[in-house]
Amino acid sequence: MKKDRCFINSLRQGQGCLFLVCLLLIFSASALAQINTPIGELQIRTRTKYRVQWSNPPDRQMVPNDSSDQDFEEQVGLDWNWQEKGVSLNFLGRYRKDLDGTPEGSVFQDYIDACGDERQEVNVYYGYLDFQEMIPNYDIRIGRQYVYGVESVQLDGLWLRGDRVLGLDWFSFEAYGGMPSQPYANLRKDGIGGFNLEFYPIRNLILHADTSFYKENSWEVYGDWRPYPNLKMDAHGAFINNHARYAYFDAVGDIEKTGTTIGIKVYRNFENEYPSDFIFDWQSPEKDLGKDIKDLYLAREQAYYQVTLSLSQQIPKQEGLAFFTRFSFRKLASISDEDLYNTDFTSWTGGITIDHWLHLEGFHCSIGVTRWWESRDKFYEADSISFFADLSQHLFNNWEISGGYYYKSEDVNSMIENEAANNYYAAVRYFMNENRWAELKYEYERDDYYKEFGISDLNGLTCTVSIRF
Repeated sequence: MKKDRCFINSLRQGQGCLFLVCLLLIFSASALAQINTPIGELQIRTRTKYRVQWSNPPDRQMVPNDSSDQDFEEQVGLDWNWQEKGVSLNFLGRYRKDLDGTPEGSVFQDYIDACGDERQEVNVYYGYLDFQEMIPNYDIRIGRQYVYGVESVQLDGLWLRGDRVLGLDWFSFEAYGGMPSQPYANLRKDGIGGFNLEFYPIRNLILHADTSFYKENSWEVYGDWRPYPNLKMDAHGAFINNHARYAYFDAVGDIEKTGTTIGIKVYRNFENEYPSDFIFDWQSPEKDLGKDIKDLYLAREQAYYQVTLSLSQQIPKQEGLAFFTRFSFRKLASISDEDLYNTDFTSWTGGITIDHWLHLEGFHCSIGVTRWWESRDKFYEADSISFFADLSQHLFNNWEISGGYYYKSEDVNSMIENEAANNYYAAVRYFMNENRWAELKYEYERDDYYKEFGISDLNGLTCTVSIRF
């Protein structure tokens, strides 16, 4: 009875906002189309999300007794293309707001609840002008953007690409520079720059040499080769902040006659010079990043070897049915590096996928299991098992239903026995057309971890409306 009252109260608080958001946006989606202007085409995409969560009131000391949470999110993207002049403008931003003032220490507390008294966040992911015809064979971007090289860098600045320049069919390059943009902390104010080189020595082989400069230098060399239509291989080696970080070889091959896909990846990770390296490689070579970001724990990742084998096999004479499996083996480079967060382990995942089952168009299902074992010499060993299932089905008149289940159980010798978590979800989505849809999704979670807070389960209801016009 108490749980039902919590559910009803939560819905009463949010149903007005939920109803208005859905009506207004669905009406807008039916009334608007792509906008043609005298100086190009304009496309706008929005995704509006309202989420309410509830549980039974916590009954433990030092835990706030709030039993619900409401959040709002609006994501807006804009693409303007003046094709005759070779100019385009691209923008993506997001606004998030906590609607009900979640107290500190609540099980519902998230990043938005820590964004000052206003409990809101405005973030511009990118906003840049792209000039494709200003200089023949060159592409120029100015503004906030993501640059992909040694690391994925978000910066405010300039990016230039020359594709097969100076009449050289075997060479392309990228160069960039500006100020790094970090929405969560102002770690550094120094400029960042770099360049990426591409070489095409033979057909179906691309060699890369990427470099970035930010206090210390980072670089990576790698190659992608497809010697045969059904075989792809790539090899990478990287140095971050002048320190060896990783090297790996990856190969994936298809056997069309049997419907088989086989993959192997051999990975060598080198010891991180600083604990912060594995999160903010290009932003901070400082030894203690925790001084700049509160409540962020950073542990040093030790050196290890890891081999991953994968297999996907279609079932003969069973169209749309296939099974998949993957094994991973990790071994520390030195057993002396073992600690609570660095250990040898073996993991295995296996399952099946089903498409168009019983000739049902638009049906998809994926079911699997994952098993994980630790191997330790110094500390308690742990092992876990998890199950997952996801399915979806397109229905008549542009409707789609989906649902899923996830379960995980973990043992840590005699310290933790069968600590389990269960998660269910169900969703219904309506497509007005391929560019406009609305979805209502319900989630349920029951986790042994929350028992120490006096909470039996968590519930969530999310309404999402996506529009492209």
